[in-house]
Amino acid sequence: MKVVLDTNALVSAIGWEGAPARILLACRAGRFSLFTSPQLLEELTRVLTYPKLRVIAQHPDLPEILKWLHGPERLVFPRRSVHVISADPPDNRVLEAAAEARANAVISGDEHLLRLKVFEGIPIVAAAAFCRRWNV
Repeated sequence: MKVVLDTNALVSAIGWEGAPARILLACRAGRFSLFTSPQLLEELTRVLTYPKLRVIAQHPDLPEILKWLHGPERLVFPRRSVHVISADPPDNRVLEAAAEARANAVISGDEHLLRLKVFEGIPIVAAAAFCRRWNV
């Protein structure tokens, strides 16, 4: 099963215990195939520099997680732009990555994405709902 985690889900997965962390662990263990894009990784890098997230930036496993996320088998390079979410245009990068990866699910905590529910046949779900559905 191919999944895309948006930036807030990845930040939560790295920084705290809970559903996003369980999903990331399951992906790293090979249960699901996680896909991302250079644009999403750039956003993650930027967000991790926010002062309020300093504790995550100091997480001892962060370098290893980032190296894993940057693995070529996880990267997709979206060939088209979408303009579905006008209220928060960067959210469209998540949709672009999911479409390019032909993902089976987008996992997000972002209300703009969750309100869509489905994009081009790809369900958009909260981490807790994903965990319940897939017994993570």
